[in-house]
Amino acid sequence: MDPLTFVHEGIHPRVDRGVFELFRRSNHVVIGPYRTPLSWVSVRAEARKGGVTRLHFGHVEQPDEPIHASTTSSGHRLATVEIQTADEPLYRAFFTELARLSDRPIAA
Repeated sequence: MDPLTFVHEGIHPRVDRGVFELFRRSNHVVIGPYRTPLSWVSVRAEARKGGVTRLHFGHVEQPDEPIHASTTSSGHRLATVEIQTADEPLYRAFFTELARLSDRPIAA
């Protein structure tokens, strides 16, 4: 399988050979990566004021947990990125594809 990559405004998540990686660019400096097996990835969206959504990346506690949900959990967060709320559907489409690849649900 070819790597699956999504690049949008300085945020670069990708999957290659079952490994999820997240890179961020801020002020021309690369921050990251967050790297984990795809089957362990957890993404939680948190709506913030001012049209901003935070995406919190961490690990699932159970292998059948949804890969992406619109609520935050108290679980350990390993990486956080801020995106424009209007762009969340673009990210959600990418995470839906990741859920399909890892045979997991998309949201709880």
